[in-house]
Amino acid sequence: MPSHTRHVALSAAVAGALVLTGSVALLPAAAATAGVTASLPARTTSVPQADHVSGSGQAVVWQQSTSADRLPHGWLSVAGGTPQDLGALADTAESAQPDAVSVQGSVVATATSTNPNGDLADHVTLRHLDTGVRETLAVAYDRSGDSLDERYRAQAGDGILVQQAYEDGDSAYRVRLVLRTSDGDRTLLSDDEQYEVLASDADGALVLRRTAPGWGHRIDYVDFATGTTVTVAEPDTDQLPQGLEFTPSHFGVIDGANLTEWRRSAPADGPATVTLPTDKARWISDDTLAWYKWSAEGNELYAMSRDGSTAAADLDGTFRDISVGDDGRMRASLYRPDKDAAVQTLIDGRVSKAEGDASTIPAGPARLDALALSGGTLYTADDSSRGTGVLLSSGLTVGPSGASAAKPSRVLAYSTGVVHQTLAAAGHRVLVEQGGAYQVYDNGKPTGVPLDLGDISTDQVRDFDGDHFLLSDRTTVYNNTLLLYTVATGKSERVPDGSVLYGGAVYTSVKNGTSGWSIRRTDLATGTTATVTTVDCLPGGLQVRGSWILLTTCGAGSEQGLLIRTGTTTTRTPVDSSVMTPVLGAGTLYTFTRNTGPGITVNARALEVTGATVRPLFTLPSTANSAAAERWAVDRDAPWAAWMDDDGVIHTVWAGVPSPSTDSASVPAGFSPNGDGSADTWAPTWTYDRPVTWTLTLKSGTTSVRTLTGTAPGGSVAPAWDGRNTGGTAVAEGAYAWTLTAKDTVTDEPAAALSGTVTLRRSVPAASVTAPVLASDGSTGAVIPVGWAAKTVGVTSYDVGWRVATRGSTGVWTLGSLQTWRTRTTAKSATFGASGSPVTPKSGLTYRFYVRAHDDAGQTGAWSAAAATGVPIDDRSSLLTYKGTWTSAAVTSAWARTERLSSAKGATVSLTGDGTKLRIVATRKSNGGRFAVLVDGVTVGTVNTYAPTTGYRKTVFTYTLGTKITGHKVQLKVLAGSSAGRSTVHLDAVMVTR
Repeated sequence: MPSHTRHVALSAAVAGALVLTGSVALLPAAAATAGVTASLPARTTSVPQADHVSGSGQAVVWQQSTSADRLPHGWLSVAGGTPQDLGALADTAESAQPDAVSVQGSVVATATSTNPNGDLADHVTLRHLDTGVRETLAVAYDRSGDSLDERYRAQAGDGILVQQAYEDGDSAYRVRLVLRTSDGDRTLLSDDEQYEVLASDADGALVLRRTAPGWGHRIDYVDFATGTTVTVAEPDTDQLPQGLEFTPSHFGVIDGANLTEWRRSAPADGPATVTLPTDKARWISDDTLAWYKWSAEGNELYAMSRDGSTAAADLDGTFRDISVGDDGRMRASLYRPDKDAAVQTLIDGRVSKAEGDASTIPAGPARLDALALSGGTLYTADDSSRGTGVLLSSGLTVGPSGASAAKPSRVLAYSTGVVHQTLAAAGHRVLVEQGGAYQVYDNGKPTGVPLDLGDISTDQVRDFDGDHFLLSDRTTVYNNTLLLYTVATGKSERVPDGSVLYGGAVYTSVKNGTSGWSIRRTDLATGTTATVTTVDCLPGGLQVRGSWILLTTCGAGSEQGLLIRTGTTTTRTPVDSSVMTPVLGAGTLYTFTRNTGPGITVNARALEVTGATVRPLFTLPSTANSAAAERWAVDRDAPWAAWMDDDGVIHTVWAGVPSPSTDSASVPAGFSPNGDGSADTWAPTWTYDRPVTWTLTLKSGTTSVRTLTGTAPGGSVAPAWDGRNTGGTAVAEGAYAWTLTAKDTVTDEPAAALSGTVTLRRSVPAASVTAPVLASDGSTGAVIPVGWAAKTVGVTSYDVGWRVATRGSTGVWTLGSLQTWRTRTTAKSATFGASGSPVTPKSGLTYRFYVRAHDDAGQTGAWSAAAATGVPIDDRSSLLTYKGTWTSAAVTSAWARTERLSSAKGATVSLTGDGTKLRIVATRKSNGGRFAVLVDGVTVGTVNTYAPTTGYRKTVFTYTLGTKITGHKVQLKVLAGSSAGRSTVHLDAVMVTR
């Protein structure tokens, strides 16, 4: 709500500052790391703040504050001209606030301090606009209550009003109000404890006195010329009456529609009572009454003429400040929807249209009230958009060219009240304080149940994970606890102070003995509790990220923390906490060191990288306003930090180390420097997100073989090893260990080392394949057992393929293309035709099998020679023609489980087929007979099938038909037995191989 000169003190709720562990309200001066920073220009606004408006005739001055961490500047506009920046004003953050810039008559008073950290004014500059003369009146501030300790209180024409401390005769602390001019000091009031000047001009002042003894409150008018003092009101507290009058002719107090006023020309005379045309008036000038109505969209200003000749009307805009000048005219800083923000002069309750009666307020940096970082996204809360505000986000990236920040985009516009200092982020969710309640937004939309605790002025948000937050709230019942709040349901419970959220769990420390403490993790979904680690000291606040746990302090009264890495082997490292509480991020530890000069430096160290150093990021000097919102933040989920400077520029710095992209890496398992033009060098590639210098070391056991180095300005690392050692000699075959180290060329920070093995092979891998000549050699059905094996060392897997010859429509037999059966298999055998085979082998066809090998050097060999297997034609096939006496028999062990038998001399079986080789499959038995084989009518052999023991599926005859696939007529003729009882031929199958 607004403040004003001659004012009703209108208070505004200011939320407690967000206290995520390790954060303070400090304003950094400059970055220490070049090349990995990015800046977002100051966000400007067309509705800048203008406070403590003061006017006199054609001159108007005001204060403008664009940031809680920036000292207000004074501005001067004469007759509506271009405003002049009067520079930074004194710090006014005290209970009784002076107007640090004001104008009375033709004199502008500017209170400033020589201390850049914003101490109270130690001098006031008086600028005479009519003559150009300037004079300086000193103020002896900051004497810590000693005698003559002074505070500037207000302008008094070409003098100033100063509160001066002294001790009375009883050594009691007292103050006096002194009128100081270039001619000397004159005491106006004394024997009080504090003064606040509510209104003043060259002739007199309205003063709120805290009177001694007893600290009572009294408002007096003091006439400078005569010293006359008149009591205007005696409020019970320092909250002012409904309104005050202070015009060139009168002073008084407003109560409802009653105005009690005194003439300034005769202040000692009794007051007169005036009935006003409204009981709402808060401000009163010679011709205008004004009051306000507050709404979420801003303060609506209403005005009317003092005599009621014009009706009350909303001035159609949001106002920030209103005052009555020493010329009796009322002025207000109005932010109108149809115009730029301006200080408007009011006449008879309306905005004056006269030239020079509107002074445009220059646009300036927006008020960015809070920063938060999460996962490489920067969030800023901007309260300068009229009475509400917006939340902005900007994505942060880092690459070889440095860090960059995307143009801020609006996440949401607040609809119910402003957001102040509380802002926490977790992924795409943000937590803000609005109108006294905590609200979570998810991608710009409110989610969950708001937490409304009423008075949250002392609350501090300790942690936020998107689904829950931990709150330190004002309580007497639950001392030393935090409120754990579940956003989705509104459920709340108490957990010990020092607890922290991470990974859907809350971590707490619990005493487990006389001196031992357990760090416990409680899953918030299941309620399951487990001990993560134990410590032998009293833990301070906890912080958890991944496998790392930080104890902010370790031991009562300790200024040293403890960093713990959990796992099989627990690593414990002391951490200095004496300057500020360290902050644990994802893979990054932020610590703080005090500079030799003023200020504190924020440092970062990568936790997952051997050899990583403590890297200074930026410096945090003292702030202009210790109660301001935080002006820096670190990202606990990505290596980023950010801060805002005096001009509203936000700087971001990348705090990480170079990281290779796993998607773009190409690391061959091996190579073969044999000069064949294929994989003769080992050429791995890695792409880092930063420019790096790199070193690749190759070892055989513990012996160094070769070291390669280089620089990758674009982040692309591409070494090449030719298989030779440092002396140029070719090294032996085998596996070599490699290690790649890299350093950022800008920050000199090392990346995490990469390592592995590479295999060097000088010979191409080879393999052989085996398969039966006929499928019947190993089975009674149409399946083919195939085996393969390596012929060279280092083979890790195999590809197995097959081909088959088929006859086309023209009758020509063609060998088909190579088909894949197995790919990169580590098996050494399989059955073709079994379940999972690409085809079922067909009788009469010949299948050829091939194999090639892959080795540990990443090589792939050539396909092997074929192993051919024919699938015989069964004795029952329609392709066979029988003559004479033949009988069929079912035989379990025979091919296709049948045989054709004949003992009749002269009986024949004929086949016409195309091929290059003939094979006859029969059963050898003790009654086996003989048959002749005729090819194209010519006898080419005689077969005796006698055997003392039975043998099934035997290839009893093989004959080469030729080198080309041509047609032949084959005939088998039963001959007379070689002896009695040996005359039966048991025919099983016939195969003409193609």
